Amino acid sequence: MKRALEAWQGIAYLPRAALSTSHNDWTEFIGPMAREELERALLALPRRQAAPLRVAVERADDEFRSKTLNNPRADPSRPWWARRWWH
Repeated sequence: MKRALEAWQGIAYLPRAALSTSHNDWTEFIGPMAREELERALLALPRRQAAPLRVAVERADDEFRSKTLNNPRADPSRPWWARRWWH
């Protein structure tokens, strides 16, 4: 979980230019995989124990959302972080 949080934060705080290059692994693979692992941890932990992690994840989420766009062609059944792209 620690590595997933470090990966997610590292990706979320990359410069917009790094996240906006076409077909990049940060937004297409690495970020979504790390965020999925964090989501599983947040759902598995008791609410109180998950609170500090949730705060850290939400901060990174906000940062990632501010630098990426929703992909209108992505499968809507996928989580939001897997439907972001670089356009």
